[in-house]
Amino acid sequence: MKFNDIPIWDEHLFWLEILQDHAYFVRDHLSVTETQYVNTSQQYINWFQELISMLNSLPRTSDFRDVMMIQFANKAWPVARGYFEFEGKMQALRIDNKVNLNLSPTYLNGTLAENQEYLRILSFLVQGKEPVPLSLENLMDLWLEDQLGHALLFESVLDPIEIIATRQAEAYISKYQVFIVQNRHLKGYLRFKEPGFARQMEFAYDVGKTTLEMSEFIYSMVLKYKENKVLNKSTLRFLEHHFPETCYFIRKLSFYAPRLREEASKCSLKRPSYY
Repeated sequence: MKFNDIPIWDEHLFWLEILQDHAYFVRDHLSVTETQYVNTSQQYINWFQELISMLNSLPRTSDFRDVMMIQFANKAWPVARGYFEFEGKMQALRIDNKVNLNLSPTYLNGTLAENQEYLRILSFLVQGKEPVPLSLENLMDLWLEDQLGHALLFESVLDPIEIIATRQAEAYISKYQVFIVQNRHLKGYLRFKEPGFARQMEFAYDVGKTTLEMSEFIYSMVLKYKENKVLNKSTLRFLEHHFPETCYFIRKLSFYAPRLREEASKCSLKRPSYY
């Protein structure tokens, strides 16, 4: 398996669908009184959809050297960058309680970090260069925070009556908090240790295994959601956003933990249908 086993076309689609979802979440969590920001988030939803439609007209086999793909990256860049600036403004206003947005500043830290990763990838693609992959420790920095955020968000959207599901979510919250501390120390060891030592590789597998377990748990909850068997205050889009991000993380992680490759080959980077 190559490190960059995700084709460039699929990489673009993954990030554009993820960022479009983020724009939906900002729009849906804004008060209707925040007309300006509701309109701006809707505008980005539309712009991301235009980019997705444009991408669908390009050959899926195109790579980073193809002129069409370089041109596409140059069209995606200002939209992704503009949305990054918009979410950053929302975060700053939310910190000072100057916007009626039912999302926390720390939630926006996670979505901004993901947007920043797409911008990092685009910085190579706009030049027709192959993106440099994240090191294991930096991959963990990005996606452990994401997985912890998913567990916290899932816990927060459950109705108080759903005590068993809440306890299960709390167990995953604890595990990811531990993983984040472990990754910080493993990163410190790299001052004098070459990357890829045995404990770091075992850590990659432990994280991957737990991530797959939590994804199965959330999948079971989504099935209950679709059958109206779990009480909550969420939307299907919000719940299913977890799956493509988890697949992306596992696909990247499987380079370091080959035992994850079978599962990585089965998952989908495309978001499920919300309708």
